[in-house]
Amino acid sequence: MITLTETLATHTVDGFLAPKEITQLGRLLDAHLAATSWRPAYVGEELTDLPAQVQHILTTAVEAHLPALRQAFPSADGASPWQYIEFGPGEGAVRHLDGIGPDPLTFPRHVARIGVTIQDATAGGEFFIETSSSPGIWDDHYGEGPHPGYAPGMRFTRIAPHDKISRGEQDTAWIHTVTGTRWTTPASTGTAVAYGAQLIHGITPVTQGRCRKFITGLTTHR
Repeated sequence: MITLTETLATHTVDGFLAPKEITQLGRLLDAHLAATSWRPAYVGEELTDLPAQVQHILTTAVEAHLPALRQAFPSADGASPWQYIEFGPGEGAVRHLDGIGPDPLTFPRHVARIGVTIQDATAGGEFFIETSSSPGIWDDHYGEGPHPGYAPGMRFTRIAPHDKISRGEQDTAWIHTVTGTRWTTPASTGTAVAYGAQLIHGITPVTQGRCRKFITGLTTHR
């Protein structure tokens, strides 16, 4: 049963990826990018078509560290397919909010997200979350419940995915009016940063170097 608290929690898992796995993932990714000539169509676009071996390494890491992840996200029982994102100088991920899903009453339900960096920028490119008491983040469409699969008192945030924000879509304009307090983490490569699906988050602009990371969603099917 999903609680409101875990969708607003934060957690880290040190050593989520071992140094040799980071190196292997970098080689596999470089070969894939060279073969496909993929470049993001907009800043922060995710690469979803990853080699099977990359998915295997990352999925195995989730399985191995799921007990640690469940310390903060007890309803999690797996993860979505992994995606890749990268940012160069002047690029970062605009503050955005993914939410549990476009319809939080359908499955699978995203309890949290995970980001793990395989290459840090020399300067900038830091992940952040924002806490906020603004009533503007909440979606009143679903009412007070009860909602199957959720603990009593569950509330759902509105969503503003970064791709829609990047395109200036009107239904995401609300996020620019919401204020919050930013918390930034300098988590090192290989450390999994897990954060509740109902938290505003983003990546500060890279000022030097390049930031490369993989992301996924912690899910529950219960």
